[in-house]
Amino acid sequence: MPRIDSSSVKMSTIFPTWPHILFAVIEPITLHSIGGWAFPFWDLKAFITDQIPGLTGPESIHPTTAALAFQLANLYGLLSILGIGICYSTTEPRVLRNYLYALAIADVGHIYVTYCCMGHDRFVDVINWNVLTWGNVGITGFLMINRIAYLAGLFGEARGRANKIQKGA
Repeated sequence: MPRIDSSSVKMSTIFPTWPHILFAVIEPITLHSIGGWAFPFWDLKAFITDQIPGLTGPESIHPTTAALAFQLANLYGLLSILGIGICYSTTEPRVLRNYLYALAIADVGHIYVTYCCMGHDRFVDVINWNVLTWGNVGITGFLMINRIAYLAGLFGEARGRANKIQKGA
């Protein structure tokens, strides 16, 4: 039976283990593809009306509102494809770092826009949040904290060409 040389076995991304699981598997596949891309196609009315908990939506959906929801779904699909493409193809830690900086900035914007649309009272009324609010605020905040922790070096360094060059010099 041939022996496997562990030095030749490569991870599918250059992320350390936890960031790999979170940013290269859970986020692009589960959150963006299923939650963001598929949900509007599965239940457009719920996707639109549940953006703000505690409000009753209109009986019918205006075509402009539907177009905006489907365009948002398209952007979530794009984020999923980009996330998978970047996380699984780059050998440069700098690329992952810049990708996570961009997402962290977008996380702040995502939470802020949700706050502005919900209003202060609904935003701080966590007990009455619905699934979409937990996604828009809770999960986005969790991802942002993990991005910042990775960028601060709390999960270790990416295994990439730049690290090998520095260590070998």
